[in-house]
Formats: sequence, C-alpha cells, structure tokens
Amino acid sequence: MMLLSPGPVYIPEEIMKAQTEEMITHRCPEFTELYTNLKDRMKAYLNAEDVHLLTSSGTLGLETLIMNIAKPDEKMVCFSNGVFGDKLGKTAKAYTNTEIHSLDAGKGWNLERAKEHIDNCGAQVFGMVYNETGYGVRNHAKEITQYAKKKGMFTILDCISAWPGTEMDMKEFGLDGFVTGSQKGPACPPGLAILGLSGEAVERIESRDKIPGFYNDLRAYKKRFEKDGQTPFTPAITIMRALRKSFDMMDERGGVPSAVQKHKELSEYVRKRIVELGFELIPEPGFESYTVTAFKGGDNAKEIKKRMKEEFGIVIVGCKGIYSENGLRISNMGYVTKEMLDKCFDALEKIKG
Repeated sequence: MMLLSPGPVYIPEEIMKAQTEEMITHRCPEFTELYTNLKDRMKAYLNAEDVHLLTSSGTLGLETLIMNIAKPDEKMVCFSNGVFGDKLGKTAKAYTNTEIHSLDAGKGWNLERAKEHIDNCGAQVFGMVYNETGYGVRNHAKEITQYAKKKGMFTILDCISAWPGTEMDMKEFGLDGFVTGSQKGPACPPGLAILGLSGEAVERIESRDKIPGFYNDLRAYKKRFEKDGQTPFTPAITIMRALRKSFDMMDERGGVPSAVQKHKELSEYVRKRIVELGFELIPEPGFESYTVTAFKGGDNAKEIKKRMKEEFGIVIVGCKGIYSENGLRISNMGYVTKEMLDKCFDALEKIKG
C-alpha cells in the first residue's frame, strides 16, 4: 500500500527498521544519549532555546504549549481558516479568554488580513496554524508572527503539517512556541509531539505559580532533563529511534533547507499534474501548501478515493469542512518521491477516463 495521506505518511523501510533494536529502559545511559541527540538536533534545526519530545499526538503537543504559555486571566487571539485552526481556538478556550478570527475555506492569512485584528485584540498570546491541512493552505505565518511579537505578544504556531517541508526559524519568525508531530513531515509512526520554545517562553513557564496540568507541565520535563538527561515519564523509545534515523536521512540529503526545497518543488509538480488532469485546486493562489495539495474531485470524489485504494493500492484522502464531500488531498510529506507521485497520477488518469 502506498500512503499519500497527510499523516500518518509513507515511512521508508530504514526508519521502520530503526524501531526493532533491542529494547532499553528509559533510565539508562543509552536512552540519555538518544534523547539528548534528538533535543540538540531539534534546537539546531529550529533555532530554538529549548525543545521537548512528548509521548503524545500533535494535538496534545499544541494543547501543552497553550496550557504552559497562556494564562487563565489573560487573553489569546487565534486565527483560523479551517478545521485545525478551529481546533486551536477550541483548545485555547479551555485555558484562557479567547478571541477567534476566521477566513473562508481555501483562503489564507497574510499580514494585510491579520494586522487590524492584532492591533485591536488586546491579547497577550497569539496563535495560528501555519499549514491548514484540511484545505492545503499555507498561511503567511512568518510576517504575521513577527508582527504579533513586535506588538508584545507571546506567539504560538501549529507547524504540525508544515515542518520540515516549509521554512521555519523560531528566532527569525519571532516565535515562542512550535509544535509538530512524528507522523507528519518527520515520516515516523504516530506517537511523538515535538515542541520548540523561545528563551522568553522558557522564562514565562518557569515563573508561573501553577500550570493547569500534570503530565503536560513542561517544568517537569526541564527539571528531569537537567538532572540526568531523561524524561519524567515513560517515553516512546522506539519512535525516538525512528526519529533519529529520519534525521540522519534528512541530514544526508542536505538538511532542513534541502527538505524545504524538495517539498516546494514536489508540491508545484503535484499542482501542475492535478490541473492537467482537469481538477480545480482549492487554495487561493499564493497560499498553496508545500506539503499537501487539496483539489475538488467532483461528485464522485469518494468513489475516486475508494478506487485508488482498491484497484491501485494508493491511499489519498478527502478534505475537511465544506469540502468533505467533494474534496481530495494528496500529500508529498517526508520521503515521498516523484516516482511515487507519478504512479498516483497515472492511476488518477485511468480512473478519470
């Protein structure tokens, strides 16, 4: 089966095999070496002050950022343009006063659209999704988070379906909180949320009297790592091994800059082929995702998806929200190749007739 879904994504055999080494305890030097390696690499990749790897989904990772950075007596402003932006807003509402601004499906946020809301919200924390996976829309996050940071806000960005296929430098973006998931761009099995923090975010978290959580309290992770390079709770050791292998493979291919360029080029190719087959793209021009392409599949979109899997062994998925009935998505995240995509388009062409 060929997975071209936007998470979990296709996993190369080398990454899958990395999980099969003999099991170790998370209270041994070998684990400390593994965990330290991953934290150090992510700090360098993101230009982050600190990094945490939580055994959880990306959604719990995002919630962890919000609960640690946003305070109950303050305010957070959230920008949404799809179901994952809506989820961010709902999560924020569980922990703080929240103001949400939304765009129609397929539309993207840029500074021109965001500036007035930022100027008038009076919020201390800002949050948005970088890559709205449900519609394949890439928001212009860098210019927005930079502006929000200049206005004195703590900034949180959901990068779950963006990194490492899309540009990211936490200091350059003016970013305080970053999150992605192991099953997305890193091309590993589900189970790890990767969090990045700025120096200001670390200080804010450390200074808080109370954080409304136990497992998600990042102070416990920082304290335990400083003690012996380990985690406070049992981690997903096998997925960490897979992640280390994925990073090895990415570095061998030129690191994050090469990964961004590869995803950008493949996404352009996917869009070109989709249009040539007569389909209409969903994202507005200039806001197209580098990692997942969404398009209108017509009245028989669900039948196309079904036949792709049953007749050709290729998994593509539907869209979210208002395009859940007639939208389709093809992912080029991780280690997907042009050859894999060509097989997908050959199958689509045969089905379309």
